[in-house]
Amino acid sequence: MSCCLLLACLLLGAAAETAAQALYRWVDDQGNIQYSDVIPPTEVEKGHTQLSPQGLRVRTVPPAKTPEEIQRERELERLRAQQQRMLEQQRADDRVLLNTFQSVDDLIMTRDGNLSDIDTMIQFKKGNIRRQQDWLMQLRAEAADLERKGEAVPPQLKERIDGTERSIEEALAAIVEREQQKQEIRRKFDRDLKRLRQLKNLPATPTPREAVATRPPVLKNLVECSDQMSCEQLWQRALSYVRRHATMPIESLGKDVAMTEAPKDRNDIALTVSRIWREDGRSASIFLDVQCRSYSPGQEESCRTDARAAVLDGFRSALERGEDARSSDDTAAVRVQPRAPASLSGG
Repeated sequence: MSCCLLLACLLLGAAAETAAQALYRWVDDQGNIQYSDVIPPTEVEKGHTQLSPQGLRVRTVPPAKTPEEIQRERELERLRAQQQRMLEQQRADDRVLLNTFQSVDDLIMTRDGNLSDIDTMIQFKKGNIRRQQDWLMQLRAEAADLERKGEAVPPQLKERIDGTERSIEEALAAIVEREQQKQEIRRKFDRDLKRLRQLKNLPATPTPREAVATRPPVLKNLVECSDQMSCEQLWQRALSYVRRHATMPIESLGKDVAMTEAPKDRNDIALTVSRIWREDGRSASIFLDVQCRSYSPGQEESCRTDARAAVLDGFRSALERGEDARSSDDTAAVRVQPRAPASLSGG
């Protein structure tokens, strides 16, 4: 017991001597270097250096971090983690790209196949629109006969007319969505093509064939508007454009859709123009398209004659510059009012 007690006393004495000999160095608010065996409480968080009795540095305590510094460190940690995730995702995407496509030609063929599938769906939609348009004309003719006889149009007939009109508008909206989907596919495959060339150490400049194959077409037959006033102004210009350039008379004129008669031969220019409102009810897309004589798979004619292509390509620039706007009297004559009763909504 006496030995243990003696050892404890020696340790306590050594600790007390060490504490008494501790020396601290810090810089005060005026920039002066201060030394003391006790750090003032106001200086503790500003950082200091502990020195040995011989004046050697024992340890350094950095200044306490400010809330702003803590926030910056957390933000840096978040950004580093996000960057790491992006790098890991890029490596995974690169592995998929290399495993999926053996060459640039493979990638282009896959893209063309995807685009062809969408074109088939678009053709199918257009065929349905033409059939629905024929049905709509029959319904309107039936309603017009009743009105000429002085009889009321039955509610069921009006509902069928309205339902068919909505179906046509929805189908046209679906076509616009598919066309925009094709644009996104082209953009994605263009990015993949550039990355594939990097991974395979191919020349950065694509061959002329690749440049043509990957050049995304601009939808010159699609116009966007952001508010109801500009949408109405552009819509009137679109109607005027159809009247000026179509060789077939307008068969149906609704609040947001105008369709000419179907083409009779290859040289006819038959058009459809639609105004497709977005969910906000203020902005819309105005889309012009040509009609074909047949939409049967494998039997549809090529609608892209030079004359038809010129009409589509000139649509957006004409509307934006107002080149096809009529005089105030003519414009008033074609202004479309909210959907009229059955026999009045046809054109």
